[in-house]
Amino acid sequence: MFPISQYAYDQSHQLSVYRKLGSQRRPRPPAAAAPSRPLQGRRLLIASSGLLFGSIVFRRIYKKKPVSEDLAPQDFDFSARFNATASQFDEDVDCVEWLYGITKLRKKLVQQAQGNVLEAAVGTGRNSEFYDLRRIVSLTLQDQSKEMLEVAKAKWRETHPEYEHCRFIHGSALEPLPPPTPRKTDTPEDEGYDTIIATMSLCSTPGPSLFLRSLAGHLSLRNAAVQDDGGDRGPARILLLEHGRSYFSWLNYLLDQTASAHAQQHGCWWNRDIGKIAEDSGLEVISTKRKHFGTTWSLELGLPAEAKGVNRQQWLEDTRHKIAVQQAEVAQAHVEWKERMRKQEEARRKEEDLEAWRREQREQMKPKES
Repeated sequence: MFPISQYAYDQSHQLSVYRKLGSQRRPRPPAAAAPSRPLQGRRLLIASSGLLFGSIVFRRIYKKKPVSEDLAPQDFDFSARFNATASQFDEDVDCVEWLYGITKLRKKLVQQAQGNVLEAAVGTGRNSEFYDLRRIVSLTLQDQSKEMLEVAKAKWRETHPEYEHCRFIHGSALEPLPPPTPRKTDTPEDEGYDTIIATMSLCSTPGPSLFLRSLAGHLSLRNAAVQDDGGDRGPARILLLEHGRSYFSWLNYLLDQTASAHAQQHGCWWNRDIGKIAEDSGLEVISTKRKHFGTTWSLELGLPAEAKGVNRQQWLEDTRHKIAVQQAEVAQAHVEWKERMRKQEEARRKEEDLEAWRREQREQMKPKES
């Protein structure tokens, strides 16, 4: 047999053997169908949230009549706007906060509160239902808006009618606040609060870094150097839930472009750099967590070393001096802004009067019909 023929014969014989062996093997089970992956609730939430945010941004950027950028400076006091919207505030934000998961973040943050607790800029009391009163000795709720504080009072009495150690303070958190009550001792170390809560407050607070520094001046020193061992309350701290700038430059650009109009309508500057605000306050940043493309911030702050011990009084005096300087600068900025707005209004009225005169002249120059 020729070599080629012999080779072909060997190959065909070997193939037939393989086929016989293959037929004797156990047949493979049919391949399982790939599991279906329906759109999960979280994905649906992200998709719908993105569409909602995109539609809001699109409407604000591309509307036919652009809003003037010469609005109030970022340190403008928007208390009057919150007074006007207090009655409908919860209704306006309930759906958005639930959609973005902010309500769950509020609950997670507030349930960490323990000891003597101060909630600054409480607003309408959106955190009231989440407090674990078994861990709390006393609770102080403060806000600069009287109308919002009244809503918070009604909500608290409805949610916790039997709790007695809760009080409400109308005023600015930049001013000295009374110590917690009841106090266990009369020592200066026990005059402060073990936990200070502030949620969605830095966006609307004049001088947010000094706001944090002022809050830190109300922290207790009694446990400031004691680690949490389960039986102790642990070091006093400030817990924040805020919204501000993102990880991404394109999103920050959109926030910047719409910040003035949003602040004018809602009293909220949503493009503030929360991380830099915390850094500029001089407080110890214990932890930082971010969600929603980095726009939602959860922070834990503590007293810096210079605010403890013998240097505490000097640190407090320095804080009060900086607040006084900042308030004077803000007041001057408001005067200049109002004067600028007055001149712009005068110019607008003159332009309207001139345009009316021109229309009248054109009407007079038209030939009269016989």
